[in-house]
Amino acid sequence: MCQSKLSSIVCIERNTKATVFFLIFMSMALNACTRAPGYALFATPAPPTAAVTFGDTPIEIALPALIIAERTAARERDLTTLTQLWAHDARIVDSRGTDNPAAAYVWQGRDAILDRYVLAVFPAPPPPLAEPLDLIVEQQGDSATAMLNNDRWRFTFAEGRWWLQELMY
Repeated sequence: MCQSKLSSIVCIERNTKATVFFLIFMSMALNACTRAPGYALFATPAPPTAAVTFGDTPIEIALPALIIAERTAARERDLTTLTQLWAHDARIVDSRGTDNPAAAYVWQGRDAILDRYVLAVFPAPPPPLAEPLDLIVEQQGDSATAMLNNDRWRFTFAEGRWWLQELMY
């Protein structure tokens, strides 16, 4: 290692340069592992109630409008609207093409659903829906179910309006 005063100064300078180089390299490596700006996970604030309601709208109009609003917001990467569409305790279930519930991916709660949009939907948005929607709707009190192709939507009426409660596909 270093044997004289002069060579120990050179050794210190080399070690300092190596340390600085290592720190810069690690900083760049760690930065490459972080999310892109605008895609950070966050706690969801309570949704504003005025923007998307469909409260006084007949169910035959409200439910297709909610599905279209969800698809449009997903395509436009609009988390604010998506926050206003999904119930706080909503969930999305991706059955992954099997009847085995243990194999399904489940996003439980509005925060998890919004994270799903940010991480999985926004990078490759879905295509627009062909309108008018060909929904098969069943209503029981404050709950309704609609089938659209292979998607099963569940809705709930609460706080004077319809909410998306569940999507299973």
